[in-house]
Amino acid sequence: MYKVVLIGSGQLGSRYLQGLVDAKSKLSITVVDTLAESLVNARLRWIEVGGDSSFHQVHFLKHIPSDLPEIDLVLLATSSLNRADLVKSIADSSNVRFWVIEKVLAQSSTEVLSIQSATSAYSCSWVNIPRRMMKWHQSLRKCFLGHAPVSVSFSGGGWGLACNSIHFLDLVAWWTGESLVSVDCKDLDDNWHVTKRIGYYDITGSLKATFSGGSLLYLSSKDTASNEQLLQVELNNGVVWEINENSGLASCTDGQRIGGRIEYQSQLSGSLVDNILQDNKCDLPSLDESSQMHSVFLDSMLNHWNFSQNRNDKSLPIT
Repeated sequence: MYKVVLIGSGQLGSRYLQGLVDAKSKLSITVVDTLAESLVNARLRWIEVGGDSSFHQVHFLKHIPSDLPEIDLVLLATSSLNRADLVKSIADSSNVRFWVIEKVLAQSSTEVLSIQSATSAYSCSWVNIPRRMMKWHQSLRKCFLGHAPVSVSFSGGGWGLACNSIHFLDLVAWWTGESLVSVDCKDLDDNWHVTKRIGYYDITGSLKATFSGGSLLYLSSKDTASNEQLLQVELNNGVVWEINENSGLASCTDGQRIGGRIEYQSQLSGSLVDNILQDNKCDLPSLDESSQMHSVFLDSMLNHWNFSQNRNDKSLPIT
């Protein structure tokens, strides 16, 4: 029986938990959250999908147990605040074989380096940026391979540019094999707004990301409640793809059409955990790969935060 520790059982963490019902590996799951209400909701969601009748064991605790010297997998689904300290605390007290850490990794490049350092003894650590796992996006990637540099744009209303840009930065890196070089924030708005999560902020406006092979990514978030979002990919041969993740359709100027869907975390966690525990691998970006990207992004965004807010903060309050 594999020992899995899920830290954070809020909205996302409870969906992680639901997905574990489908894992073929027999699991002993410890769910940890300091909020009793989150643990109660997670237990209800576990029961909702038949977890109580599965062959897995699950325990709900308010604190990380001190009697777990060996952990097969840590799923870290907490908010970004103080995440580096949390990772170090776990790594100091337990021998962890595998890690999956939620994005955004941390609130500064310094904290990202701390997470890398704390997990450096473990060869297998990943960041949960899950489009790489999704069958639809895997099919689309096959159409893009060999056609870099690409020019990619994504625009929409109120989609959370600060906390969600990393998804699209990762897509371009995955499609092209390039690394992120710079993020230009000069066209972001000056006003940061409070998010639904108390203590965290986001922003509207536009940014431009440049990659090592010449690929470009343009992201735009408008101050509107519109659900209209469009991802456009122009390949180096002039072919243009439009990907509508809401409708589940990708169409191309050469007539190709590929349908698919964005899969929920509860639909991904089971196979993710099986792949890690049984094959020592998964389709998520590695911690080292994603850390480089996070660091470039966080440094640029933190500079904009400090300039626009007339501050000198060392961390960026996004999650």
